[in-house]
Amino acid sequence: MRGAARSAVLGIVPARRSIRLERGVALTFDDGPDPDFTPQVLDALAAAGVHATFFVVGKRAERHPELVRRIAEEGHLLGSHSWSHREPGSLPARELARDYRLGRRAVEAAAWRDVPLFRPPRGLWDARTALITRAARMRTWLWTVDAEDWRPGVTPIEIANRAAGVAGGGVILLHDALELPTAPQAEDRSATVEALPALIELIRGRGLDLVRLDVERTA
Repeated sequence: MRGAARSAVLGIVPARRSIRLERGVALTFDDGPDPDFTPQVLDALAAAGVHATFFVVGKRAERHPELVRRIAEEGHLLGSHSWSHREPGSLPARELARDYRLGRRAVEAAAWRDVPLFRPPRGLWDARTALITRAARMRTWLWTVDAEDWRPGVTPIEIANRAAGVAGGGVILLHDALELPTAPQAEDRSATVEALPALIELIRGRGLDLVRLDVERTA
């Protein structure tokens, strides 16, 4: 039985990849917070008047709760991104469920609010993850466009051009930190920070609005 069919039989809500807003686009940031780069990302978003969604790693939220609170206080939406960002396939189901549960609790403790949104590490979503997130009452979000800002050596122009090709209703994957980078230099998020003004201008130039993932609930 294929994944979608099996999920339907089990009564599982599929992971979301796009928003139901024809002219809307959501910027999302994974793997933070980072004490060096998350503030720079937040400053760039504030300068542009944009609200985004941040999927936060639990162990980082525990180390930097003040950054998690700043994200929320500046009007951005929070989601959890596991506790450890370990490869989901490397963990038994019980340990994986615990990792996801602890990650959510850490973000909630830092933010002082409920955080039901969730994004699995590397976007790996299968029937096992679906059952775990259903039991935990998490709402899983993936993306439609990977800006590939995680690639070592990627330039701000490459990031902006790739992300700006998004269609209305799309969700863009970016990173304000990087867990388990493929190369040490990939931990430097400067290119992502530098890409944001141009990226935002390009998207708005196409008549699209930048929104949070909960736009449908707040509209």
